[in-house]
Amino acid sequence: MAIDYRKTAQELVKELGGDENISNVTHCATRLRFILKDESVVDAAKVSKIQGVITTVSAGGQFQVVIGNHVKDAYQFVTELVHVDENQPAASNKKVGAFSRIIDIISSIFAPFLYTLAACGILQGILGIFVALNAIDTSGGTYQILNFISWTAFTYLPVLIAVTASKKFNVNTFVAVVIACALVCPDYMNMVSAGEAVYFLGLRVQLLSYTSSVIPIILAIWIASYVQRFFDKYLPVVIRNLFTPMFTIVIMVPLTLLAFGPIGNTIGGAIGDIYNYLYDLSPIVAGLIVGGLWEVLVIFGVHWGITPVTVGNYANLGYDTFTGLQASAVFSQAGAALGVFFKTKDKDMKGVSLSAAITGFFGITEPAIYGVNLRLKKPMVCGCIAGAVGGAIAGGFNAVSWGYNMPGIATLPAYFKAGHTTQFIGLLLSILVSFVLGMVLTYIVGFEENVVEETAGETVIAEKTDAAAITEKKEDSMDVLVDIAAPAAGNVVAISEVKDPVFSSKAMGDGVGIIPEDGKVFAPFDGEAEAVFPTGHAVGLRGENGLELLIHIGIDTVQLEGKGFKAHVQQGAHVKKGDLLVEFDKELIEKEGYDPTVMVILTDMNQVKDLKVNTGKTLIHDSVMTVRMA
Repeated sequence: MAIDYRKTAQELVKELGGDENISNVTHCATRLRFILKDESVVDAAKVSKIQGVITTVSAGGQFQVVIGNHVKDAYQFVTELVHVDENQPAASNKKVGAFSRIIDIISSIFAPFLYTLAACGILQGILGIFVALNAIDTSGGTYQILNFISWTAFTYLPVLIAVTASKKFNVNTFVAVVIACALVCPDYMNMVSAGEAVYFLGLRVQLLSYTSSVIPIILAIWIASYVQRFFDKYLPVVIRNLFTPMFTIVIMVPLTLLAFGPIGNTIGGAIGDIYNYLYDLSPIVAGLIVGGLWEVLVIFGVHWGITPVTVGNYANLGYDTFTGLQASAVFSQAGAALGVFFKTKDKDMKGVSLSAAITGFFGITEPAIYGVNLRLKKPMVCGCIAGAVGGAIAGGFNAVSWGYNMPGIATLPAYFKAGHTTQFIGLLLSILVSFVLGMVLTYIVGFEENVVEETAGETVIAEKTDAAAITEKKEDSMDVLVDIAAPAAGNVVAISEVKDPVFSSKAMGDGVGIIPEDGKVFAPFDGEAEAVFPTGHAVGLRGENGLELLIHIGIDTVQLEGKGFKAHVQQGAHVKKGDLLVEFDKELIEKEGYDPTVMVILTDMNQVKDLKVNTGKTLIHDSVMTVRMA
């Protein structure tokens, strides 16, 4: 069932105390991160029950709402309901410790562009595989261009950080970008390469490379916020817009080169050295700890603290050991969720656990953790044990990642490099052991759950931890329920919201409208194409159960006389669910001034006893309507 994330957002904002209680909201790969003025007014249990919410976590001075893969959809709708100035600092009235503040700063700065870094890291891994197979000429232009593309995000990492840090510290974004660009501009890099002494106002500049650096630019933008604030306060309004940026840049670039840059490099190097020193003492023990505890850090939302270390390792060493150990923790939780799928007798849990396992296999573990493993307790423990074993194996093989990534099946190329095959094999072995062991342990150890048993005319839900049974009446077994799949991907709205009075008044019948993402319409069920209009803009279907459905592409598009439409089915043809019915040119329709909304209408309402529609974001084949036939 497609979840209406607009409704999720509305309920979230309400339960979090409304717009007036929300100081700021950001998001990472799977979570909405709220800064609340007063967290005491929030009932976390109620928030967790909102459709679309997996769970909540309060950590790092943030109230975190775990959504999963559709976090961007929820974020978009939340920002429509709350008035947050992105240039205002994310602050709350709640006092938090220094560590929590650091975690908040790191997550706010890195979260928006992590997928971009990961994409570049995967490209590096793919190029490495091609090189190892002699499938690409390293002296040719194709390789050279793809290679520098793969490194661009890391080379100009200070610029990416400047953009997000400017919003965190309330600095003019363009001023922040200029400061970052100055640290990596060709003229300065030529000075670094020349190695000759450079002085600024008599003070010697320590010539350091700031490409791929992290902490120097964060310090620079943080200090720049005070410099900018000072000039905004004391400069006359008539010259403020011109001279505040000028003074901020002229002061901060030299200050960064003289002080904050070297200090930041020293801090970043020290943090990385501490981790790498501990790793070198015993890679196996390090793997045991990281593999066993990483997902626990994810639960509390404090896993962001390791990001500067991993990014620094790529910049300074060309690889990162932590990610090599972390991968086992990810796959172990996916394996534990799959173990639940095989063990459980609860049909709902089977569906949830299988979906969570697949999602975890691709690197997003929150659905597996919160929706399955932590909820059932024992699978979470089994996953941590399996992750520890896998991490120890990875440490024993000195498995590393050669490009920034978030561990998952799709990012495995980032762990491969020609000449380091043993490390890659060790990585594969570690995640395989973690995944299988997590699944097997969960299946053997088991867990407490609700068991659903069906008897004639009733459903008995027996709680294993409670001898009492709850009995509910089943729905009338004579009723026929029919799920109608989405014939097009896009955003589903109630038919009453479409911009055609004939359809919105339900004169043609009830149904939904889909604001399409692309130009393809598929069969929503098995049946017959009873009517295919010559213009291609509409198709009438009859399901095998007799249900009649009209799919009408666009409003008043009959006036296009077939222009932009191509039918792939003939009248009278038998169609299977998923068959392509019509292709249409969405851009052309809009250019001609027509609305491309796809109407999905039940034309014979005498067949319909009850109708449930699922609005919101939908993919092809998601259920958009459930019909109880009369």
